[in-house]
Amino acid sequence: MRKIFTRMMAVVPVLLVLACGSAPAPAPAPAPAAPALSNGTIILDGATAYTVVKGDTLSRIAARTYGGSNMYYFPLISLANPEVVRDPDVLAVGTRLTVPNLQRNLNDAGAVSALREGMIAAAALYERRNQPKSAANLRNLARKLPE
Repeated sequence: MRKIFTRMMAVVPVLLVLACGSAPAPAPAPAPAAPALSNGTIILDGATAYTVVKGDTLSRIAARTYGGSNMYYFPLISLANPEVVRDPDVLAVGTRLTVPNLQRNLNDAGAVSALREGMIAAAALYERRNQPKSAANLRNLARKLPE
């Protein structure tokens, strides 16, 4: 960081000299559009960033960020990060995840519908892995989500 700053400070005077003898600068380009506040139907407004550490799973991250009793809301994190989450139990250390705000998503009908589908898909995965308790908990929670 210090090297970059030092190099930038050496370049600035040169750029100032060149700028004084040149034509006026063109008008600035229009600002880029604001980033999307949703990922399909998942609300990302109010989301936080999380970096995966050794031993993390999505359910552990959900328990840590949403509260221990909310660990089965982990499909919400998976739905917000489809490009990096392939398996909720296998995460690469150092991966940056977007962790959506749980309450904002529970207040949105589209997000709740996507979350319900994500929970049912995760339940099927745990059923195949011979983890019926996790599968049942996910299905029960999916049924209790508001319509």
